[in-house]
Formats: sequence, structure tokens, C-alpha cells
Amino acid sequence: MPIVEGGCLCGGVRFQVDGPFVRANHCHCSRCRRHSGTAVCTQARVRREHFRLLSGAELIRTYRGGDGYAVKAFCSMCGSSLFGGSWPDGVQISIRLGAFDGDPGIRPQFHTFVDSRAPWDEITDGLPQYPAGRSRDAAPGHGAPTLAAHFRHMAANNRWSNARLHAACAGLPADEYFRDRGAFFGSIHATLSHITVIDEWYLAGLEEKRAEHVDYGVVAHATLAEVTRAQEEADARLLAFCDTITPSRLGAVAQWSDADGEVHAEPVHLVLAHLFVHQIHHRGQIHDLLLQAGIAPPQLDEFFLGADASRRAEELRQLGLEDPATPRGA
Repeated sequence: MPIVEGGCLCGGVRFQVDGPFVRANHCHCSRCRRHSGTAVCTQARVRREHFRLLSGAELIRTYRGGDGYAVKAFCSMCGSSLFGGSWPDGVQISIRLGAFDGDPGIRPQFHTFVDSRAPWDEITDGLPQYPAGRSRDAAPGHGAPTLAAHFRHMAANNRWSNARLHAACAGLPADEYFRDRGAFFGSIHATLSHITVIDEWYLAGLEEKRAEHVDYGVVAHATLAEVTRAQEEADARLLAFCDTITPSRLGAVAQWSDADGEVHAEPVHLVLAHLFVHQIHHRGQIHDLLLQAGIAPPQLDEFFLGADASRRAEELRQLGLEDPATPRGA
């Protein structure tokens, strides 16, 4: 994504974002209303490595108001509301959308704490509404979570699995990592690159960008670092897409073109299912190639069950992901 910048009213605090946003929402809680002086506080989250404070660190003041509350960070000169969440800590930075100079490229995706909204605050859009903090597993009634919730878990599993796999690959000497081992795409590197190429192809269709010609066998990256960055960006886009998926969107049609220029049209829920299976399929190939290279492959089946929670807890914390076995409000 293009670099976007923002700052406070007096210009003393300036910041920059150079990576994809995780999500964006309207918060109607009483604290956000009083801090902003408006009906809502509209904010977006980005991973810390994609955020840079350019100037004005000495001007930023914070207010929490007690344990368990989100931080309110503002400019001490002009009073502009700038950041929230756990500022200045945490793996994600919460930024007020109104602080950006131009279009940040993301739109609010849901409302939170609607039961706390002001009496005169009428919500007229069709975005999902949560009575309090957002719950990823909100279902229309008692019983099993929705298919949308399952896809959100699968997107998070995808991010976690790829992080484990790429970390294992980083332990290989370069000659072993690039060695042609007779796999369908030859080497570990070529297989990892293929995953990102196909991810981009399907994501473009899901995001209604009309994916074009794709070369299935192209090795689009020169190093492991490059392919890891590409995979992280693709995983972030997939998480963002699944985070706001609705039943009607799951039944909508995605379109994209294949290597021969033929146009395909498939329901979104089937494209998502295929995308996840495609990743699992090729991660399995790399799993075997790592074993051939003398590296113990990582466990990739410790994501969902509560019995495995302790084995993934620290990784999920570092990745900014919720544990599927113990969902929490966001």
C-alpha cells in the first residue's frame, strides 16, 4: 500500500504508516465520546512495524483513567486526539482516522459499544453493531458459531502457520533452502513464492480488483526475506477481508482471470475455502522438504484446540491474534 501520513492540528506531531491496516471501527463508548467530543471515535489499527512517529514525541500526553481502560493519547499543544489502545506499547497501533492527511485507504468496518451511545446518536449504516466490545464469534443465536466466524479463524490459522513455517525455513543454510529437491516447484523457496503468487491472484478477485494473468511457475522473489514480507502482507489482507465478511458477501461472486486469460466466477465462500486448502496443500509439501533438508518441521496442527493453547500463546501474542479457544472482545 502507499505510504500515508497524518498529524495533529498544530502540526507538532507527525506520523507515517507504510503497511496494511488490520481493521477500522466506530467506538460509541462514553470514554471515546468524551475524549473526542463527538458521537464516536473512529479509529484504525496497524501493526507496529508499519508505523513510524516522525516528530513530536515530546508533545504527546496520555490519559488512561484506571486499569483495564484503553489509553487516550493526544497532543499537549492543540489537544488533538491521535492514538489509543495500549499506546505506546503493544503489537498494534490504534490511530484516529481523522488524524490522517488524506485517504488512508480503509473504511470503518463495524460499530462497538452501541449500547453506550448518546441518546441523539442514530446509526444509519449497515455495518455490524456490537453492544459492547467486538466479539469475533458473535452468532445470531445460541449454538455453533457462524461460517463467517470459521473463516476468520482459518485466516488467523493461516497467519500463524505461515509464521511458524517461515521461521523454520530461516534456520536453513542458503544452499539447502534454494536446493532443487524434485518437488513440484523444485525448491523450498520456489514453493513459498508460488503460495504468495496464488494468494495475490485470489485476493485480487476477492477484493474486486479483477486479477489478471498469472504465471503459476514464476519465482517472484529473490530471497526468503522478500517472500516472507509478501506472505505477511497477503495474510494481513486475508485477515482484514475475513474480519468483516457477511453472509451475503459469502454468497456473492468473485471474478478473476487465469493464465490463459479465461475469466472465472465462483462464490466467495468457495474461493476462500480453496485458498485455505491451497495454502495447506503447499505447506505440507514444504513440511516434507524441510525434513529432507535435515530440519525438524514445525507443528502446524496446534492452533484450534484448548489443549494446545500454551503451545501457541506467545506466538499469538506476538502476531496480535486472538486464541480461537478463548475468544475475547476487541
